[in-house]
Amino acid sequence: MDPSETSRSRTPSNIAAYFGRLAGTYGDGAYYGNRRAAVLDALAGEIASARDMLDVGCGNGAYLTKFVAAAGNRTVTGVDLTFDMLLSARERVGPKCRLVNADVSRLPFKAASFDFIFASHVLQFVADVESVVAEFARCLQRGGVMIATGQRDDSVRQMLSVIVGQEKWREYREVIFRRAERREADARPKDRYQQAFLKAGLRVEERAAPFTVTWPEIAEWINIRWRPLIPADERERADAMIGELAKMGASQSLTQHEPLIIGRRDG
Repeated sequence: MDPSETSRSRTPSNIAAYFGRLAGTYGDGAYYGNRRAAVLDALAGEIASARDMLDVGCGNGAYLTKFVAAAGNRTVTGVDLTFDMLLSARERVGPKCRLVNADVSRLPFKAASFDFIFASHVLQFVADVESVVAEFARCLQRGGVMIATGQRDDSVRQMLSVIVGQEKWREYREVIFRRAERREADARPKDRYQQAFLKAGLRVEERAAPFTVTWPEIAEWINIRWRPLIPADERERADAMIGELAKMGASQSLTQHEPLIIGRRDG
């Protein structure tokens, strides 16, 4: 989204249009793959025992493919606001799960329909976290578990701003990340998520999923996540910057942590 937009502009149509441009590639590459593998490993026990799974904001199906492939018998449902994302998800997953086009704030399911609800990088795009979490919790069975990721993609941008220095970061921000959504002043979004989970009547725990990435993998992430949003007449300059970034400490690994907020409904 353009920096002039604020959280008040997080309307369903704006969000759908924003992610529609990323439907074919979102979640691809080593950065996303490493992060996803770490999350799946951290949640292996909960996934193994799930029987009715819901992936809210499933996007193009990156997690859905893993859920349907997991050992055991289960039904898997994916929900997303962006129709193009769902088309891509269908290509990836095939007929192995149900896909639903819906606004995550108004899920078209009966109460207590699922024993496992997963929302990866969804809550940062909603204006009213408490009401959306309450809607998720409405669909959760007794004894079920609900998981949301607590990290925002701008944590990587914050890391870059420190490493490359202020002058270089101003160039990156202007050319590559100018269309990043402006965030409200909220240094610890996961605290808000935890509070929303508690208000929805869930027992809450936090779990970290550590993963490592290299500089070339971060450059690849920028190409996948941000380059499609850069106007064509600015891409040559952006490509030069991304190329410079890929050469920085090419063999150096950086550790990131994906925080998981886990809520359980008592049986």
